[in-house]
Amino acid sequence: MKKTPLVLAMSLLAGSANSALVLDKVNTINTTLGEGSAEITSYDKSNQKLFVINSGFNSFTIFDFTDPLNVAAGLTINLSTYGGGPNSIAAHNGLVAVAVEAEVKTDAGSVVFFDADGQFINEVTVGALPDMLTFTHDGQKIIVANEGEPDEGVNPMGSISIIDVSSGAAAASVTNLDFTAFNNADLGDTIIADGVSVANDVEPEYIAVSADDSKAFVTLQENNAVAVVNLTNNSIEAIQALGFKDHSLKGNELDASDRDGEKGAGAINMQNWSVKGIFMPDAIASINVEGVDYYLTANEGDARDEDVRVKDLTLDSNVFPDMTIQDDDQLGRLKVQSNLGMDKGGYTELYSYGARSFTIWNGDTGAQVFDSGSEFAQIIATQNPEIFNANDATADKFDERSDDKGMEPEGITTGVVDGKTYAFIGLERTGGVMTYDVSNPMMPAFQSYTPATDGDVAPEGLVFIPAADNGLNQDVLLVSHEDTGTIAVYTLGDNDLIFNSGFESE
Repeated sequence: MKKTPLVLAMSLLAGSANSALVLDKVNTINTTLGEGSAEITSYDKSNQKLFVINSGFNSFTIFDFTDPLNVAAGLTINLSTYGGGPNSIAAHNGLVAVAVEAEVKTDAGSVVFFDADGQFINEVTVGALPDMLTFTHDGQKIIVANEGEPDEGVNPMGSISIIDVSSGAAAASVTNLDFTAFNNADLGDTIIADGVSVANDVEPEYIAVSADDSKAFVTLQENNAVAVVNLTNNSIEAIQALGFKDHSLKGNELDASDRDGEKGAGAINMQNWSVKGIFMPDAIASINVEGVDYYLTANEGDARDEDVRVKDLTLDSNVFPDMTIQDDDQLGRLKVQSNLGMDKGGYTELYSYGARSFTIWNGDTGAQVFDSGSEFAQIIATQNPEIFNANDATADKFDERSDDKGMEPEGITTGVVDGKTYAFIGLERTGGVMTYDVSNPMMPAFQSYTPATDGDVAPEGLVFIPAADNGLNQDVLLVSHEDTGTIAVYTLGDNDLIFNSGFESE
């Protein structure tokens, strides 16, 4: 059933003019290296420098950010001496930490320390494939997510490293935590491969630290879960299963095909389907509201080797009596996970990758308190329909991602502007940034969608810099684009506007 745009009041700026937070692009920083650079950026307010990893070039670059409108060419530091390439970088009070995978990525990786001028200080060993790292707010510890991704028949343990730098990087000490204690635990809807222990299957991806530095929340992307780490006693407290999103419910619509238009072309076709979405978040952020910790996830989705199109499955005819749903213009093109939903008579449930949304969860219980549903897709379909579920942020690739993971929310960060807390979510495929007011975690309010401009492709890392901490004296958002090697510099401000969006059946 085709859908047509209409004006539908959302929980957002419905029906009347409101002051909304918008992003204004004021500069583009170009690493000049191209694809595989500018993946993750860190900012150190103590020296007003940017530190940017170039994973495709085994290096990182240092930029002087004293004047955000005029950023000179940076100094690039070669990392080939230390391993196979960097995956993450974090800077705090003059200390720079870089997560570097080993030449053989299933071997133990390292965290390499430099000063703000790129001078080597120390190197410590962590787990296999260190994928992301971050400082605690007080700068005393660094938390590392070691993904432990299998390769060439070798499956190392996923782990979390806690590095104590309270006595300086030269005296850094490492505590490595694994997940063996959970091998026999009931983890609910957490996804663990058959015949593989939890400790070998979990793949830590991204980290957020609570406001008081007592906990870290770590996404286990492929496992559809979040690990809670106690930073007081350096232990893994819990694995919180995230469950599944029901795309048959109103508000959770999705476009499931890239060939649902005329003559097999793409089209905007938002519908409810009997499909479950696997959240599988990549980036995570944390906020504290009235003494309660919440974590926010960008629900990208991530397949291993078990993805298959619905048209290639044997469906249980008792559950799916109308087999036309396997046609290309319906669910046939949708990629789902083959190791979920199977019964003796065929597949009784379908599980697609990602949730095409961002979600807020209670940090203590893991309970979901908000999900943006189908709002991202509806907003883009109304505001920028030419790039709906597009690849590479271009109209030439309109609707190409509908059968995969949609716009792919990947990066997320938060910031406080004029006393309100906002979330900024980067969309890897469609490009651009969604901005929400999350001051009330139960009722976030959409603010604005800022499409990518000037050829920026594939936003990865997002960094919020408060006005007091940068030379512009304005709140700034940095968005790193790994495919184009560019960093977009946005200032944040208010704009009075009316924005409603939605879809309704004809």
